[in-house]
Amino acid sequence: MPPGYTTAQKNAISQFMTFTSADRNTAVRHLKSHNWNQESAVNGYFSGGSGAPATSNSSKSSLSKIFDKYRDDPSSPDSVLMEGMAKYLGDIGVSIEDIGMLAVSEIVQSPTMGEMSREGFVEGWSALNADSIDKQKSYMKNLVKALPLPSSKDTFTKIYKYTFQIARSGNQKAILLEMALAYWQLLFSSPSSPIRWKTDANPWLDWWSEFLESKWRKSVNKDMWTETLKFAQQCLEDESLGFWNEEASWPSVVDEFVKWVGEKRGKGGEVEEMEVE
Repeated sequence: MPPGYTTAQKNAISQFMTFTSADRNTAVRHLKSHNWNQESAVNGYFSGGSGAPATSNSSKSSLSKIFDKYRDDPSSPDSVLMEGMAKYLGDIGVSIEDIGMLAVSEIVQSPTMGEMSREGFVEGWSALNADSIDKQKSYMKNLVKALPLPSSKDTFTKIYKYTFQIARSGNQKAILLEMALAYWQLLFSSPSSPIRWKTDANPWLDWWSEFLESKWRKSVNKDMWTETLKFAQQCLEDESLGFWNEEASWPSVVDEFVKWVGEKRGKGGEVEEMEVE
């Protein structure tokens, strides 16, 4: 008689099978070996741990040949630029207007938006044992399918944080506000996102954009980018903003936004603070 599993474990098994196309026994084996941490188990499966095939030199050679197919500048033998990457994304079924594009950029560690390096491409896909276009297409199909699930928030966080790296221009340490707003729109409103930053009662993302364009008008540094994700998640958990207080270590832009939202809601700019023990 098969062992009993908790509801959370059953969900993890189902999602592992959906994401990897593995059978149930394989899913259970990997999840158990990773203490039922779904993301760790999936990464272990694709990276060759606990029974998945290990990466070989022939696999890396195949990936290097695939990379060569998309090179669009003869003077840059180890780079794929925007035109080549657009063609590549189309071949693996990823829309340039959805999070899947950002997910691919994180996998191959794109140096900037719309570009790939040979090393990043080969190492990124080698780690996932996806050494053919068909395997990469299947991997991305499963990733985008699984991404909206609550259990994929860690994967989303990794994609979100890497987006800051590729959104910068050159050696700049901050993102232009217009660029940041465009990426937030993609990350927080896409059907593929597990964190949709709006509710029927509060259009948080629209408010955030309106506030920044009218009151902030500055570039977005790494701390602000990172804390915005944390703030968005907490807004959805507590729409009264009771988690916020002036003594907390939020960036000043968040403090100003909370007061601005208070005015929007007709509270004279005041938001009730949560008691801190």
